[in-house]
Amino acid sequence: MKSPEILRDVAQTIEDVEKRINSLKALSDKNKQKALRLLNEAKRNFLELSENVAVENEELANFFLKRAVRLKNNTNDKYIEKVGEKEFMKDVQAINKYSKAAPYDFAGEVKALHRAYRAFLFGMIPFYIVSGIFGPMYAFTALILIIPTLLAMLSLRKRGSLGLMLSFAVMPIPMVMGAFSIRYAIYALSNPEELARIAENLGRSISFAQGVVVLMGILGALSLVLLGYASYSLYKHRHAFL
Repeated sequence: MKSPEILRDVAQTIEDVEKRINSLKALSDKNKQKALRLLNEAKRNFLELSENVAVENEELANFFLKRAVRLKNNTNDKYIEKVGEKEFMKDVQAINKYSKAAPYDFAGEVKALHRAYRAFLFGMIPFYIVSGIFGPMYAFTALILIIPTLLAMLSLRKRGSLGLMLSFAVMPIPMVMGAFSIRYAIYALSNPEELARIAENLGRSISFAQGVVVLMGILGALSLVLLGYASYSLYKHRHAFL
């Protein structure tokens, strides 16, 4: 495989950038320290990854090398004076982000992202079902969340940072709804009058009403557990999203 060698070249190029940082006059001392910290972390990440490559991806490795070489060529006072410190630091931060995202492409860690995505998807489905059961007000809330949910799913599959942000924005309401469904199911099953009211509204038997309540509780629990796992997993692997 060529990827390990290329990734070591990326780390070496980043080390060359580090050597140039201290000689810069157009970069403030504060940004110098920040840049050195980010670059040192990126260098270590790429070196460690070069020893643990499980998936060959020469094209992506070459992309990282090109970005590192470009940063090296731009690490001079003339460039920084032209574009400003802020833009230069964005390039440094980009290399650092790439180093944190790379293991998901080269070390086989992408499987964890697939599990998180499925947990998010299958955790949202019960929410929409339960919202329909509870009535128009809850159904309207679910309708509002449909577009951001779809956008989150599409972006998560492409490992976009927008999908990560949208998923965290969307999940709280379904999780609260899941907890409410469990609480309501427990209340209804222990209250014959509530079961009778549900049966009357549905025009069905008490047994059928009990089944509906149990289903609501199960769906609520599924939504809460799956979205809880998705929240934890997506946050844990947040560096995979660019």
